[in-house]
Amino acid sequence: MGYEIYGLGGNPFPRGGAILKPEATDPRENGSIFSVNARAIEIKEFEEKFVGTKTSFDDRIRCGFLWAEGDRTTGRGMGKTALAIYMKHRVNDKYGKNYFGAQEKIFCSYISFKEQLKSKVAFLYKEAFRSFVNEGLFSYITSCVSKDDLVKSGVQEEFAEAVANNSVKDYLENLSRYRLEEMSTAWDQKFLVKLSDLFLNQTVRCLKATGFKGGILLIDDIENLTDRSTRAEIENFIKDFGIAFFRAGNEASNSNFFTIILTTHQQSAQKISQAWTVSGLSASFPMVPGGHSSLLTRKPDMEQCVDIIDQHLKYYRIKSFTPPEEFYPFKRDAIQIVIQECDFHPRRFLSRFTRIITEALSKDVKEITSELVRTVPEVEEEEPLGIEEL
Repeated sequence: MGYEIYGLGGNPFPRGGAILKPEATDPRENGSIFSVNARAIEIKEFEEKFVGTKTSFDDRIRCGFLWAEGDRTTGRGMGKTALAIYMKHRVNDKYGKNYFGAQEKIFCSYISFKEQLKSKVAFLYKEAFRSFVNEGLFSYITSCVSKDDLVKSGVQEEFAEAVANNSVKDYLENLSRYRLEEMSTAWDQKFLVKLSDLFLNQTVRCLKATGFKGGILLIDDIENLTDRSTRAEIENFIKDFGIAFFRAGNEASNSNFFTIILTTHQQSAQKISQAWTVSGLSASFPMVPGGHSSLLTRKPDMEQCVDIIDQHLKYYRIKSFTPPEEFYPFKRDAIQIVIQECDFHPRRFLSRFTRIITEALSKDVKEITSELVRTVPEVEEEEPLGIEEL
């Protein structure tokens, strides 16, 4: 017998350090398991700040941080990515039906970088295109408008044809020396010259032709786009990035189309904020961790942490099984001890629960008590250097 003896379809907790991987198929890794109760304050704050739910979408904050206190180690695993993925799904539910009486069509896209790269705006455009393709945004445009509709809206004819045929990825890769997933720019100048226009003008015109009022871009772990760069390169990247999206006179900036949210930990947010100030953008678009345009992912309290554990157990609970206790096979005090010993840090206690339930099953333990959890210590993980060590 496996985890069925606990009434579970498998180990409900994430393996591999509890690192969220949004494109994974495993629900323990892709954000499918989420505690709304634990993040109710952050959800409300996100909607008020970055969607503008108190007044109107036009009044939203257009650039900000989704951050956590701490450095690359302590600030990671606090639930920033989980919240970002949840908000993406919530906003994209019929593209804004939860807001403004479903009168404003809006979308949210999650953008992340899987590797550490030199800071170049071109990589941001490529990854955004990849997300739009994978999330079905271009497919949705294809289902709503024709090539003629797009051309009438000012879209360049060849790009309009690619969108109408739902072949944007092929179109972009035919222009470039590289696949869309390849973060390389060497000897690709002809493509790079067109890339900004394709994203900030042509794509935005396509979205507006489909009825979209605007879009939220959640850029996760932005430090992966700066970690291999010098301070001067980071400042140049932030300047180019800010000007392109907010001042350059393109379709996106002229219509205030995009909201940009950078998710990172405190030390990286401070470095980015400094570069933002040097670039001269802070007067119009303040970017300070802890400021009005930022959203802090707070450390959850005991009840919120317990609910996070409960959501994992419920997701994997076999429907025909009636648990003898609420958190079976765990005793409530055993759960609380682990949470306290891990200092209420979600990534830490989820990783430890993975090892605890595995250990319990291997020893044929029927009930996981406080005595047992104390025999399975936390295993510390090392993190690579980040932007704050530059």
